[in-house]
Amino acid sequence: MAATDRSLSVLKLFSLDTPTWTAEEVSNELQVSMSTAYRYLLALEAVGLVTTARAGKYILGPAIIQLDRQIQLTDPLLAAARPVMQKIAEFGPDSSVVLLCRSYSESVLCMHQVHTRGPQLFVSYERGRPMPMFRGATSRIILAYQPTRLLKALYARHEKEIGESGIGRTWEEFRAAMTKLRKAGHVISHGEIDQGRIGIGAVLLNEDRSVIGGLSYVIPDGTDAKLIPFLASVIQAGAREIEAALRFQMTAVQG
Repeated sequence: MAATDRSLSVLKLFSLDTPTWTAEEVSNELQVSMSTAYRYLLALEAVGLVTTARAGKYILGPAIIQLDRQIQLTDPLLAAARPVMQKIAEFGPDSSVVLLCRSYSESVLCMHQVHTRGPQLFVSYERGRPMPMFRGATSRIILAYQPTRLLKALYARHEKEIGESGIGRTWEEFRAAMTKLRKAGHVISHGEIDQGRIGIGAVLLNEDRSVIGGLSYVIPDGTDAKLIPFLASVIQAGAREIEAALRFQMTAVQG
């Protein structure tokens, strides 16, 4: 069991840039012995999290597909959000998308999309694609509701990136910007992730006011400016409806 636990760090090595790994490469990257690297890979292979693409080269395994399907069928947030997203998509302008996202490590992942009418333009927030925490309405509304201790740690690690994003050249400026976003209850961004797109994001919170994720519109630039405040109110109302559905689910389970 201990080897399996430690081997989970290997999973973080797999990416679009480096989809295959050998035991030697794992050994070098994690600074462990070859025998330890093999032990990690065999532990992951035993539960289907990695598999061999060809002799000595490992890729992500079929168990991840199974787990993804289970998330799609059983995740309480997805169950609560899907009908709400379908409903609020009706208010969005043509060629828009409603996004449901969660924070993951120091990035944001899209969990689900619902498109409005009309031709669909490219949106970088694809399901499962890590996106930056400091740019875009979806990410920044999630960031704004993080605990102060976490914000301070993020600022210490990413001071330059935060300064370049325009949300604080000092810790005090960054903290003040996050406080302002929390008071507003939503974030509006223009072309921060995709050119020609406007993001409108609202946060999703647990009963204890901790962050679950974010709900957002991504709409075409050039949308009537008078529509944006309305969509901001719709996205916030949708977020509150999802939160209420989650509380009802918890009450039903406990009851």
